[in-house]
Amino acid sequence: MIRSALIPADFTPHFDFIARFGVGLPALGVRRIVLGHVVDASGMEGPVIAAEVDRAREAVREASAPLAAAGLDVEVRIATGSEPSEELLGLAVDANVDAIVCGSHGKGTMERLIAGSVSEEVIVNAGVPSLMVRFGLLETVEDPADLVRAFGRTLVLTTDFSAASTRALMTILDLPRGSVSMLYIVHALNSALDGDKLRKAEDGAEFQLRNMADMAAQKGISARPVVRQGDPGRVALREIDERRATGVVAGTRGRGPLTEALLGSVSLTLVRQASCPVLIVH
Repeated sequence: MIRSALIPADFTPHFDFIARFGVGLPALGVRRIVLGHVVDASGMEGPVIAAEVDRAREAVREASAPLAAAGLDVEVRIATGSEPSEELLGLAVDANVDAIVCGSHGKGTMERLIAGSVSEEVIVNAGVPSLMVRFGLLETVEDPADLVRAFGRTLVLTTDFSAASTRALMTILDLPRGSVSMLYIVHALNSALDGDKLRKAEDGAEFQLRNMADMAAQKGISARPVVRQGDPGRVALREIDERRATGVVAGTRGRGPLTEALLGSVSLTLVRQASCPVLIVH
């Protein structure tokens, strides 16, 4: 069960959105929040570093007020280093959190190759689930916390029947009882299949999806198997739009930053384009 989460904190206007989003996390069972900030200490002397760390800690603590007011146990941790994603992942390990929650600018492939993306590096390398939400989506709602509170109302799980997909399903089943109202379990068949091969693949997929739906039913979750044919990322996005999904969950095998940047993946496609928050499970 996800009871604790790390939220990367910076001093940009975007952090206010993600902090307000985090106010809704108790609906998913979260009770403890670790706010992590990285100070780039390159070229600084020891006393200057210490002063900058103290300044950052105080600023993050002030920004944490909405989370504390929501009844969350808030802890502030400051790291120093020149690689934000590595330092944040280190904080997540040291703080022993169950998940990482952060925003994404939804950068495309070329933008990521040129400027990089801390949030996407976190997705690829994190050892715990990552709940991601596009800042563009946060900016369109009156109360960002409502996006978390409604996360499980209509949930889509995309699965390729891998071990990561199984862990994604188990993460859903471990959410607080009653937090998931409807679950669509979606599998995309190879678009090149036809004839007997297609029918055989459909039968096999439907059998596995029914088993997964039965597991969900045992947890009191209404679940519907969905088999489509086509590119997995496009199939997932189409299902999200058609179902008006409030959340999506996907497993990722973490193929490494360079491969992800060049080829993309279902999980990164969802983070960049989904019209709802995305929970990525390794």
